[in-house]
Amino acid sequence: MLTDILIDKEAQYTLRILNELNTVEWAKSLVSRVNLGGGLVSENMPILFEARFAYELHKKGIKFEYEYPAGVGESTVEFRISQPQEWLIELVSIRRSDGVKRATKQIGPFYEFILSSNSLDPHQCAEAEMITAEQKIGEKVFTEGRPTKFPPVSTAYHMIVADMRGYLDQGGDIYDYRQMAYGASGLPEDKSMFTNFWEIQPGKKEPVKGLFEKDNPLKASEYIRKRIHFLGFVSEEDFAEGEITEKTYYLGNSYLFNDDEQKMKQAYKTYPLSKEIKW
Repeated sequence: MLTDILIDKEAQYTLRILNELNTVEWAKSLVSRVNLGGGLVSENMPILFEARFAYELHKKGIKFEYEYPAGVGESTVEFRISQPQEWLIELVSIRRSDGVKRATKQIGPFYEFILSSNSLDPHQCAEAEMITAEQKIGEKVFTEGRPTKFPPVSTAYHMIVADMRGYLDQGGDIYDYRQMAYGASGLPEDKSMFTNFWEIQPGKKEPVKGLFEKDNPLKASEYIRKRIHFLGFVSEEDFAEGEITEKTYYLGNSYLFNDDEQKMKQAYKTYPLSKEIKW
């Protein structure tokens, strides 16, 4: 499958923007990190995603600090934007899981990919993939038994943007993203059939909990609910200028906005890559 392989159009576009970013003083450390990681190679894809995100900021005329120490131990947040509103932004790349790899079979020149809730392997199902993706996102706020990256909220807005290309080996859809954020209640009533259920004990299933839900059993969820204002999800296909800005799907954390949707919208409008969206 192609989601773990650096394809030509991704490499060509990223090379072009790296050359431009290397002329920008506040982006040089990012370009240096790309080079130290091996440059345009598949193993470097998460850092290349960071470069494309940085380029979107650059094209908007936004200056940023890269690998900013936000005061949580020795950890850093990938992007800090200070003007006109402070934002702390962390990126995460969801890669193909071991379950997806085991569920992928090559038949001649073709690939067959099957995830089933009835699989004998509990990791070869869509529900497990959703939980695994949530865990990867959660590691950006809580890892090795302690908080990381993001401090308690103060004047800055906090965001995590997930590169979802490796999720289900095709990126998923907005209903997956809404459930990852809000749980089953995040899906419209007429789309409830897309809810993913997890067997919490033999014979008993419940919808997979969202990261903003209070009763999510993941320890990291508590820190996401209390420290992250927005989650963003994107799965690039064209690797072109503006794609990350246009395709990222953003979901706000009502807990941090006291269930005030207008306040959430006003906060989102200060985000440099904001666009018109329906909450």
